[in-house]
Amino acid sequence: MTKTALTKGGFRLPTVYKKSQTHVETCLSQADIDYADLTQWSFPDEFLCFVLQTDLLSFVDRTYPNPREKNEIPIWFLITCQFLMRLHQTGKYRHLRYLLHSGSLLTRFGYNVGSSRIGFNDKNKKERKTAIHDDSVRKFFKDTNKADIRQWYHTDLQRWFKTKKAFHHTGLFILDQSHLVVPDNENYKGAVKMPVDEHGQLYSNLGTLTKEQKRSLVYHPCYTLSVLLNVSPIKAHYHIAGYEFGPGNEDELPQAKILVPNFCRQFPGVMKELIVDRGYIDGEFFSTLKGNYGVDVLVPLKTNMATYQDAIAIAEHTNQWELLEDEKDPSGKTIKKTELTTIKDMDLWDSAKHKQQVVISKGTVWDDEDQQYKNDYFVLASTKHYTKPVYAIRRYKLRTQVEERYRQFKHGWYISDFPSPHEALVESHICFILFTYSLLQLYLQRNGSQEQTNQMIQTLRVDEHLGKDAVLVYSGKYYGIFDLDDYTVRVAGMEDNPRQKLKLLMGRQKKVRLKREL
Repeated sequence: MTKTALTKGGFRLPTVYKKSQTHVETCLSQADIDYADLTQWSFPDEFLCFVLQTDLLSFVDRTYPNPREKNEIPIWFLITCQFLMRLHQTGKYRHLRYLLHSGSLLTRFGYNVGSSRIGFNDKNKKERKTAIHDDSVRKFFKDTNKADIRQWYHTDLQRWFKTKKAFHHTGLFILDQSHLVVPDNENYKGAVKMPVDEHGQLYSNLGTLTKEQKRSLVYHPCYTLSVLLNVSPIKAHYHIAGYEFGPGNEDELPQAKILVPNFCRQFPGVMKELIVDRGYIDGEFFSTLKGNYGVDVLVPLKTNMATYQDAIAIAEHTNQWELLEDEKDPSGKTIKKTELTTIKDMDLWDSAKHKQQVVISKGTVWDDEDQQYKNDYFVLASTKHYTKPVYAIRRYKLRTQVEERYRQFKHGWYISDFPSPHEALVESHICFILFTYSLLQLYLQRNGSQEQTNQMIQTLRVDEHLGKDAVLVYSGKYYGIFDLDDYTVRVAGMEDNPRQKLKLLMGRQKKVRLKREL
């Protein structure tokens, strides 16, 4: 096998093994294997195996904003520890002392196979239990400049993802902001108390509350996180193309004006359409995206806007409505229906340089109590001209459908469970959760598991039970995973010569393990 080039600090990347069950089964029948051992093979093992088979580790080793003049630990290994933490749903570095023993990959895969050495240098005076100390990982990321971490995510990492075709060809993006609640601790710099619940959800109907009701609300210190998500209009496809992170009282628009143009300049032509909610309404911003970068914007209008009322009035007086659905009672009377119409060219904002298409959805419901029909309107504006109004409605539904992504970040990935209030550790926590998430989506798509992109990380770890009490077998540059019963039957059925050969191999492995324990 070709040896890998030296990385920063003079370290080599781990040996990359590929999964080939058929090849390893053949080799096992003749005991032509290099290593076999009972393992607790898990989803993190399978995922990190995928990472090893890409060029990602060498890439991050070259490009990560290294805070050290001399590296005692490979950068690729430090970043692998970040992946391991995220896959085990923790941001606490002290958990690494347990996690580094939890899977087969980090304890045996590559650099540890057949080796009695633990660690990357000989500076420890006491016996090593793991390859590195968890505090060494924490200090490395604490010492990295927080602005450099974010810049690295937006430039180098996105270039790598682009080479792996992580961006969907339709160029459809969704931008949204959420609040991340933190403990009431003054060391969380930039955290601002806001009217949000403990999950970061803004209290509803704030405008209708009395002063007394507003005073009774509990305000929580929080940050704001804007996430730029690349999606597919048809199948499950999610990639986080960028993020902005700021104080809890920072509005969506200032973050959008940084995040979206920066991405468009970095990757011209990749973004074709952007879906946003009402908080991003700004005619000048939309004109900049359309005129400078060729990006169309789809946004709902606020009900208190004059243009919202104007659009409805025009539609009711001059337009024909297209019936989308019509629900009738047993007598044939319509009790609920939805109609759509389009106004092709409107000047909604004085600062906008391009006319907008407006799509209006009218829901009509029969009210038994008042004995009359009542209308409810939903108005969408776009710089793109859709051939049918239903296409715009379907597009915008994608924004509500991906709200599950944000729920996962908060409740499945614990994105606001920061390991420390230190700014660099807060930034790296955000960065590596989003990084791991996008990498996981790439893994699932490559392995034909698109349907699993809708599952929480806990479910993924449970579902991918590739080897609870399994046997991991290496042969040459390949590996295979065997159910314990299957492995036992295969060994029992071996001819005498292969069985004796396997017995000698197992004996050598046992001596190596005993040497490590001593």
